[in-house]
Amino acid sequence: MSITQELITFLSNIETTAAGYQSWGAVTVHIVAVRDGRYFYTVPADREPSSLTESDIASLGDSAEERWIAAIFAKRKDVNCVFITHQEYASTVREEIPPILDDQAQLLGVSVRVADVHVAIGAAVKVLSALRRRFATVCTDGRCVCVGGTVEDAYIAAQLLEKTSKAFVEAKHLGGAKSINRLEAWAMQLYYQFKYAKEAKKNR
Repeated sequence: MSITQELITFLSNIETTAAGYQSWGAVTVHIVAVRDGRYFYTVPADREPSSLTESDIASLGDSAEERWIAAIFAKRKDVNCVFITHQEYASTVREEIPPILDDQAQLLGVSVRVADVHVAIGAAVKVLSALRRRFATVCTDGRCVCVGGTVEDAYIAAQLLEKTSKAFVEAKHLGGAKSINRLEAWAMQLYYQFKYAKEAKKNR
């Protein structure tokens, strides 16, 4: 199955998939882009996922967000799917989130950085910088960028970003979340990438 076919199958079931994450916070997907060989494609935001066909998937355009996506694909060979979202909790975050959850450290990276995209020139560079060794970032305009090697990985990153952000925001009202040691968080991510992720790839 090509990644474009995988995308259509996944999006057709996205409402059912999202139901399992409802307690974490609302995640609205604005743009989905995939790498298929040497080509990049996006899904139209105004179409119902269940009605999508391969002919609805368009080549990457030249909007600001699509330039971010092209830059990510060019720089990150481990990324085949990008989600640009607006999220109930994550979109309100304006400071770097330290490693506060084990699954955050394993799947998103040691921390969640904030990319300052208010200045249009250089915004793509700032998003790339925030995503360095990370799989999700929050932008200062409220958009979030979540990436993964597969469509499912990128979507899980978006949901885990929301879970992490909710925990961070709510903990601030109680005096702040306790951070995991950064060296331990880094080790968690490496262990996940080289152990569990490889096993999952082998079993696909």
